[in-house]
Amino acid sequence: MDFNKPSMDEGSSRFWSAVFGGVTAVGLVAAGVFTVVQYLDSKAAERAGRDKDREAVQLQIATTEFSAKQAFNSKHLELCAQAAGDAGTIATTKDPSKRRLAQEDFWQLYWGPLGIVEETGVANAMVAFGQCIEYSCEDAKMLALKLAHACREEVSKDFHIVLPTVPERPAPGAGKP
Repeated sequence: MDFNKPSMDEGSSRFWSAVFGGVTAVGLVAAGVFTVVQYLDSKAAERAGRDKDREAVQLQIATTEFSAKQAFNSKHLELCAQAAGDAGTIATTKDPSKRRLAQEDFWQLYWGPLGIVEETGVANAMVAFGQCIEYSCEDAKMLALKLAHACREEVSKDFHIVLPTVPERPAPGAGKP
C-alpha cells in the first residue's frame, strides 16, 4: 500500500469535509440551543423558588397576624365579660359587700385593661354606666344590659360571628298602670 497516495479523490474529500462541517455546525447550534434552554429553565426555576419563598413569608405573616388578633380578641372577650358581669352585679345585688367589690373591679377595668381593647360602643356604655354609679341613677339595670349588648356586638365582630339580633327589653315595670 502506498501511503503517499490519497485514498479519496478530491470530490469525495470535499463531500466528507462538507458533511463533517455541517455535522459540526448542527452540533454547535444544538449545543447553543441546549444551553439557552438550560439557562431559561434555571431562570424559571429561580423565579418559581422566589415565588414559593414569597408565599411562605406571606403565610408566616398572615399566621402571625392571626395569632396576634386571636389573642387580642380573646382578651377583648374576657374583659368585656368581666365588665358586663360587674355591671350586672352592681345593678342587681342587694349585698353591699358584693356591690363594693364589683364596683372596685368595674373601675379597675374602666381605668385600665378594658381601655386597651374596647371600641366606641363599649367605651360609651362603660361611661354611661360609670356615670350611673357615680350619680346614682334609676336605670342601672338597663345600662348594664346595654354594656353587655355592646360587648356582644364588638366581640362578635372581632370573631366574625353573625349573631341574631337581641330584642329590646322593656324596663322592669314599664307598661304597668
